[in-house]
Amino acid sequence: MKGFFKTGLILMTYCAVAGLGLGLVYSITKDRITSAEFKNKTQAVEHVLKDENGSYLVPISEIENTVLNTKSTDEILYETDKGKVLSPVYVFEVSNQKIYVVTGSSIGFGGPVVTVASFVEDNKGISLHSIKVIEYSQETPGLGAKIADSSIQKRFYPLDSTVLENGINVDKDVGSPDLPPDEAKKNGIVKVSDVMTGATITPRAVVNSINTMYEYLVKRMGGSEQ
Repeated sequence: MKGFFKTGLILMTYCAVAGLGLGLVYSITKDRITSAEFKNKTQAVEHVLKDENGSYLVPISEIENTVLNTKSTDEILYETDKGKVLSPVYVFEVSNQKIYVVTGSSIGFGGPVVTVASFVEDNKGISLHSIKVIEYSQETPGLGAKIADSSIQKRFYPLDSTVLENGINVDKDVGSPDLPPDEAKKNGIVKVSDVMTGATITPRAVVNSINTMYEYLVKRMGGSEQ
């Protein structure tokens, strides 16, 4: 009987030590994961808040504080048949402008394509300042995965409010007009057929995300079409 009691006591001790060890590992790992997630989010937000000269639209300290203090959930804030807006939305106020950093998702060739975008609202309406595609891991290498190229992503922005009001399209969906990329953008057309030959679904997912994010801002965040 004493032997059983002793064995049980030893097993309980082992379990307690193992549980304590696992809890400690989880605590350390959780902190590291949280730190990495914060860093990744902050980097994406900082990226889309830079201008063409590398200067920030918002002070770095304000970006970090806003990302840190804005509650992040897995909530879908807005959804259409083309895309979703994901939580959180970061809002900054600079001078007479509101700046929104929004995350949108739409289905690409292999799965969700996730885009972070910055929009600027002023007395002219809401314009698209910049984007960064942060998730495209299931897109085809050499085709849709080319969306990772920053020079290709620049084909999607900037876009003024009048263009966004009418919605934007990928060039292949509107007959691939023979226009330079910057001229095509003025007509709401993102020209990628010359740099993403054979890949239409992935850039369309980015376009769908941008359209959905803009629609969300107009309907839910108090933005107004001019």
